[in-house]
Amino acid sequence: MKLNPLVCAMALSLPIFGVQASADAVADQLPKPANAAKAMDSLCHQDGLITQGPGYAELTTLKYFGTSIAIRVYDAPGEQAERALCDSLKVIQRLHHLASDYQTYDHVVNVRSINEAPTEVHHIDPELVALIQAGIDWHKISRGYFNIAVGPLVQQWRRERNACAAPTEPDNGCRIPSEAALQEAARHINIDDIELDVEAGTVRLKAGMSLDLGGIAKGWMAEKVHDQLVAAGMQAFVINAGGNIRHHGHHPEGRDFVTAIEDPLCKKHDFASPRCQTLEGQFHEFIAGEDLTIVSSGNYLRYYRVGDKEYHHIINPNTGYPKPDGVSVSVVMNDQHIYADVLSTTLFLMPREEALKMAESLPYLEAVWYLDEQGNKITTQGLPQYRIDLD
Repeated sequence: MKLNPLVCAMALSLPIFGVQASADAVADQLPKPANAAKAMDSLCHQDGLITQGPGYAELTTLKYFGTSIAIRVYDAPGEQAERALCDSLKVIQRLHHLASDYQTYDHVVNVRSINEAPTEVHHIDPELVALIQAGIDWHKISRGYFNIAVGPLVQQWRRERNACAAPTEPDNGCRIPSEAALQEAARHINIDDIELDVEAGTVRLKAGMSLDLGGIAKGWMAEKVHDQLVAAGMQAFVINAGGNIRHHGHHPEGRDFVTAIEDPLCKKHDFASPRCQTLEGQFHEFIAGEDLTIVSSGNYLRYYRVGDKEYHHIINPNTGYPKPDGVSVSVVMNDQHIYADVLSTTLFLMPREEALKMAESLPYLEAVWYLDEQGNKITTQGLPQYRIDLD
C-alpha cells in the first residue's frame, strides 16, 4: 500500500518529500461519514484552504516554500481556530517573500533582490537580518558544513540536473558541472564576504556571490508559525511543512503525537520492494514525545545519474560536490527547534564519526542515520527514549 501524501490526520503527518509520515494517518485512509470533514467555503486570501472535521481545523497551502504546508489545530472553537490558521498563513507568506531566491516582490527586499545585485547595500527586514545572522553563526558551529553562501555551487549543480531530460535513467547523457566551473563558483562562497550590519539592518555581498537559505528558512518558518499559534491560544496542533514536522501539546486522545519516519529506500524506489507494500515496511522509525520537531535530510529524492553514479542536491561546501555516501539522517529535537533544518543538513554532510560526536554533544537533539542500501543504521544514545512500538 502506498499512502497518499495529501491525506493526513496531522497527528503525525504524511510526507510531501517523503521524509516524514503518519501512523495516525492510517485512520485517514478509512471511509468517513459524509459529514466527518466539511469544507468551510473559506479561502484565506485565496492562498490556502481551511477545512474542519470533528475536533479539528486544518489549513493547507501549496503556494509557499516550494512544498505543501498543512497545519492542524485540535480542540479549539471553529472561529477561533480559523482565525489562528489564517494568521498562520500570513506568517508563512511573509517569510516566504523574505527568503525566496526564485522571485522578487514589489513590497519587500528579499534574497532574490540581494542575489540580483550583490554588491549593492540592501536595507532588509529585521527578520531577514536575524535569519542571515543565524546562517553566519551556524557556519562556524558546523565547521563549514553549513554555508548560506553556497549559492554559486548549488546553481552549477541545479543547472546540470535541470538540463537532464531523464535524470534517473541509465545512459541518459546527463553531465556534472566541469571542474573549472566548480572551482570558479567556490571562489564566491566565503561566508566572511557577507557584510551584514545588524544594527543598520543592511547586507551587502561581494561580486559573484549569492545566498541560499534553503537549509534554514523552512525550519525557521515552522517555528515562527508555532509561536504565532501559541500566542493565539492554540493548545494542541501539528505543523507539516513539506516533511518538517513540529507538534505542540498532546493529541486529543490524551497521548503524545507520533511521527513515523519513512524508509528512504521505499520512497526512492517508488515502493517497489515487497516490504514496502506493508505499512510497517514503509517506515523505519516511529517517534513519540511532547513538543518535538522531526526533520530528515537525504540523497534519495532530488538526484540524477551520470554514468553509474548518482548526484543529489545537498552540496558539501567544503568539496563542491554532493556527499558520496549515506542515505539520510533524521533529527528529533525538544528545544532549539528553529535550527532543525540546519542540523539535519549539517549532520548529513559531516563524516559519520564527526556527525555522531556533534549530535551527542547537543542535549536537545537525538538523531538516526540510515547508512546504506542494506538498511544499516546508527543512532545517538538517547534516541530510544522517543521510539515506540506500534504492536
